[in-house]
Amino acid sequence: MKQIIMMTKDGCGSCKEFKPKAKEIAQELGYEFRVLPNPEIEVPFFPYYYMMSEGKIIQQWGGVVERKFRNVLTRNKEK
Repeated sequence: MKQIIMMTKDGCGSCKEFKPKAKEIAQELGYEFRVLPNPEIEVPFFPYYYMMSEGKIIQQWGGVVERKFRNVLTRNKEK
């Protein structure tokens, strides 16, 4: 099963606000969803997402635009 990892940061209002919607969309489309708060790796901005399959990153992106989030998950579902 493909997994979506959402990187968040304490105090990030956008992260807190979008997290429930991201989880709902991911689960609706059959992905496992995890949140990684305050990651030790550097990411360009928050929230940031990694799509994993078989232990490998197959897609990465960021932001809180629901349409983009859904499109990335839908596009990669068939791969």
